[in-house]
Amino acid sequence: MTTTSISGASVVRQAERTASRVIDGKAVVVVIDHQRLHTLNPVATRIWELADGRTLGEIVDRIVQEFEVTREDAERDAIALIDELARLGAVELA
Repeated sequence: MTTTSISGASVVRQAERTASRVIDGKAVVVVIDHQRLHTLNPVATRIWELADGRTLGEIVDRIVQEFEVTREDAERDAIALIDELARLGAVELA
C-alpha cells in the first residue's frame, strides 16, 4: 500500500516474519525475509508496539495522548512511518 491508501480505518499489524526487541526505549526490528535490522525512535517504537491489529485512527489517538503532538502531526508522521514499514515488509495493512 502507498501513503494515499492508508486511512484512519486501516488496520495495522506487525508482519509475522519479523522479530523485535525494545532496548532503552527504542525498538530494534528485524524483517526476517530481508535480513535487515531497523532501529526506531521512541515515538516510532510506540507506533510499532500499537501495531497489533488496531486501526491507524486508534494508534494516532494513543500517540496524541502519550506525546506532546497535535493530531494532524501525529497522523501525518504515523502514516509516513507505517507506509515505510509496509514497504520494508515489517507491517501489514488491511
